[in-house]
Amino acid sequence: MHTQQPQRSNQILARCVDEGLTIDSRIGAANAWAYMLHKAVPAGVIMRVLAYPELRRRH
Repeated sequence: MHTQQPQRSNQILARCVDEGLTIDSRIGAANAWAYMLHKAVPAGVIMRVLAYPELRRRH
């Protein structure tokens, strides 16, 4: 069962997460984690998007 997630209100954060996911697909999760952490993405968000791709928000 999939529930609708609210729209992201912070577009800067959203872009950082999207770039982190691109990094993940190209050179791995550790690098993506480091990038997003450097960009001040909350650790809980990083964990969710990297560990549980099915919970990612849809564009």
